[in-house]
Amino acid sequence: MTCLGTIAAVATSLTLAATEPVVIGTDAPFPAYTYVDEAGTITGFERDVMDQICDRARLVCAWELAHFDQLIPGVMSGEFDVVLGGMAVNDERRMLVDFTQSYYGTDPEEWYIGRPGAAPPATALTAVQSGTVHEAHLRRLGLRYKSYTTEPEVLEALRSGAVDLALGPFETRPDIEDYVEANGLDFLYSDMIPDDGVAMAVCKGNSDLLDTLNAALDAMRADGTLATLESRWFN
Repeated sequence: MTCLGTIAAVATSLTLAATEPVVIGTDAPFPAYTYVDEAGTITGFERDVMDQICDRARLVCAWELAHFDQLIPGVMSGEFDVVLGGMAVNDERRMLVDFTQSYYGTDPEEWYIGRPGAAPPATALTAVQSGTVHEAHLRRLGLRYKSYTTEPEVLEALRSGAVDLALGPFETRPDIEDYVEANGLDFLYSDMIPDDGVAMAVCKGNSDLLDTLNAALDAMRADGTLATLESRWFN
């Protein structure tokens, strides 16, 4: 598969600049990966990682917000050059896009939240964000679920009683823990959803940009920058 849209031309050398802005698409409700702060700025671990890459590779980078289920289709069509935001790498997604090397590991245990006494996933109706590995997991198991465009919509469906459970990247999120406690919910059931870590995605065949991103990540790993950023945001 080749890119369907116009992709920013970049040099593979870290010393050369891109001739056009590199458009970065992200969904940003996921502290500490990416989120919008009180000033309205996209921030977080992956914002810092990408800012480092843009600086080292001398890329002119522009950020755009989109719903999570628009990210991979957007990079495939050329609307975005790079997409990121807690994006887990798996074989299903590798068929659609090319991923950089992974720069953060994930815990394969994912949790369903709901009110104490809620039915188990096998019989419950579960809310999930569309386009996520969690939705793919429910679909693969043949479980009942309802997809929502955004995570706040998922959580509101659970709070309002429209669904029995919600499945998502909840356990390590202080913001979700606060929401769970405030609304009388709990972490009820878990499933293993393994992946190959978190990475950025580019359109299949966009090897120049992919090489540029990986070269910058290699340099950041070698000089300790990745470890420093990980420690800042996750420890």
